[in-house]
Amino acid sequence: MYNRTMIASILAACACLSLQPSRIHSVCDVSTDFTFYMDGRFFSQYIAPDGADARNWGTLWKLDLTDANLLVLSSGDSPIEYAPKSIEHVKRFVASGGAVLIAASNAGFQPDQPFHIQKVARAFGGEFDPTPAQKPLEAVSNLKADKVEFYGGGTLRLGAGWKALVSDAAGKPVLAQKPFGKGMALLAIRGLFGHNPDASDPINAQWVKPWLQNAVRGKPVNPSRPPKGQWAELEKKVGSLTLEYHEGTKAFADSIAKEYFAIKPILTEITGVDPAKGMIKRMLMLPTGGGGFSSGDRIAIGAWWGGYPKNRYPMVELISHEAGHSWVLPYPEPVWNEPIATYLGIRVGQRLKMREADEALNRTIENARREDPDFNKIDINAPGAPNAAVWGKTYWIFEQLRAKYGEDFMAKYFRTKRSVLKPGRTKYSLDDCVAVWSRALGEDLFPWFQSLGIKVSKANTDIALN
Repeated sequence: MYNRTMIASILAACACLSLQPSRIHSVCDVSTDFTFYMDGRFFSQYIAPDGADARNWGTLWKLDLTDANLLVLSSGDSPIEYAPKSIEHVKRFVASGGAVLIAASNAGFQPDQPFHIQKVARAFGGEFDPTPAQKPLEAVSNLKADKVEFYGGGTLRLGAGWKALVSDAAGKPVLAQKPFGKGMALLAIRGLFGHNPDASDPINAQWVKPWLQNAVRGKPVNPSRPPKGQWAELEKKVGSLTLEYHEGTKAFADSIAKEYFAIKPILTEITGVDPAKGMIKRMLMLPTGGGGFSSGDRIAIGAWWGGYPKNRYPMVELISHEAGHSWVLPYPEPVWNEPIATYLGIRVGQRLKMREADEALNRTIENARREDPDFNKIDINAPGAPNAAVWGKTYWIFEQLRAKYGEDFMAKYFRTKRSVLKPGRTKYSLDDCVAVWSRALGEDLFPWFQSLGIKVSKANTDIALN
């Protein structure tokens, strides 16, 4: 038998348990529109450390959501559609108790632009409206948002069952939720959340996190079973390369691989060497028009970068850039690791007689002249050096070396770098780099670099100049 004291204790314990915030197991979808922000940054700003996170790189309807209770979809002008099977998969997940956050940056979108995430919103009876939101924004009282920060964006149109949580100055909603089955559909304008790739802007986190914790209450999760991610599930061997893609990016794979195999021999000729050992074994079709990345044996290429396939040069430059990192490794360049990769892309474009390559080269150099007109003042290796100066002055330096030492100047450098830098080296500074250039081109280049305002010294390197 329970006495009154015991019953009161049990009721108090239950009340405390009911107030405990729900644990979030999130999956952020990057299969339709990849951003570095959704590759872990959203989790770090709005969920961590009281939860777990995973990524979906593959076909959405194939994703196992058994151990997840929050699915985050964020998209803009991606040409990849949400397949009907994927939309139904999301609806089943929510109906079973999960929550889906559908976020988009939609201000100013025109009817002829792709905006496929709209289909997901409409599946739950909501819609994104391109009418720009007017500041200030105001939240409903139970959201406990003393202040609503906003980077900007459109508004929402809501059907039956939706509750507006944040509205603009004209009363148009920008954040809303709707019960759906046992779960919750959440519709949001993307500008309510952070966007910095380094996760340095967790705007609205003080109220977004408890809001999400409340939204996932329909599906409790086991802390010992984190959510499962999914990689791009399709692959195909093409020569020395394994292509990685999913059903949405499949259409881009063969064309981009063909570009790579046309570019690779040109890069080899320019650099005078093959890629570093073990590099570029895989190529991921990255669902974005925003660039790519290199992780050693894998490079990822933004599938519609620069308007590809209509515009070819930006793709040639991007593939050369990401692949170029595999020629630079295992010792990344000091100050110009990114600029040298794009410079290689420009040189490839020039070999292919693409006028855009010359335009890119000249434009970047001229931008640097605004910072350093005679290229003799700014130390591009100094902390805080203007980015335009770092890139443009780098290009100018390479062009000066090319004019004086010939078209194979870069090949001489890469061959020397490979022969001089031995395994196990722990650093490769700009002093070391200038020493390698000097050795490669047969002339002490330290005085010349110093005349450009760049503080380098032979005393700071262990690499002999000859």
